[in-house]
Amino acid sequence: MACHVLGKNYPDNAVSASTLENYISVSGKYLEKIMRMLAGRNIVSASRGASGGYFLTRAPEEITIGEIVRALEDDMKIIECVKDGGKCKCCPSAGVWKKLYDSINSVLDSMTLKQMIDGELQR
Repeated sequence: MACHVLGKNYPDNAVSASTLENYISVSGKYLEKIMRMLAGRNIVSASRGASGGYFLTRAPEEITIGEIVRALEDDMKIIECVKDGGKCKCCPSAGVWKKLYDSINSVLDSMTLKQMIDGELQR
């Protein structure tokens, strides 16, 4: 939701933390945590001052839903089998989990933040 709000305001306006807190109904501490994770992946940045706030680092059409989800969900590594250096390389189900992981990421990477903003991803 935070990226959706930032995308709707791109590129003209930074969105204040208080506006984002109210819009997505989260505490300031949680919002700060979210923004740090997104900033760590070069999705959002912040500016200080009277007209400061959070903003997207790139245009919404250049940001995939996959980038956002992986930034917020620990890279979507759903089981040890798909983690880099995972221990169960020869477990019988490792291939199933890896294929599922790759497929989920492929779908998420096929969608952009702009498509979500424009309502193109509705059912």
